[in-house]
Amino acid sequence: MQVRRFSADVKSKVPGGHAGLYAVPVLQDGSHIPAERLEAFARKVNGLPLFSTGAPNVVVMYFEAQATLDEHSAPHPTLFMVLQGQGLVRIGGPQGETQAVQAGDALLWPAHLDHKVWTEGSELQAIAIEGWSDQV
Repeated sequence: MQVRRFSADVKSKVPGGHAGLYAVPVLQDGSHIPAERLEAFARKVNGLPLFSTGAPNVVVMYFEAQATLDEHSAPHPTLFMVLQGQGLVRIGGPQGETQAVQAGDALLWPAHLDHKVWTEGSELQAIAIEGWSDQV
């Protein structure tokens, strides 16, 4: 049996320009990571995620106050579930709809549509599930 810890004590900084954003990969399609790179990957993300071929990726995200997940799109839909705190989400680019979210809220980002998350005065913790078929 494999157990993957995803609490804040094992979070790592998300690469790129995402200010104040940390994450823990929980479940990931591991078929694209060569065996010889697993040790380096484990050090980078504070332990290996659970791997399953063809599985969606599950990531726990930790936003500090004043954090930003930069605007981007993905080739697949993403379910974003807020566990704790509050923030703002925008879907559809700079002119898109902005919505306040808080613990207990969930939303679906459609594939190929820009989305962004940011916090102002509080932290936010969320789970993102991404990578299933866009036939949702």
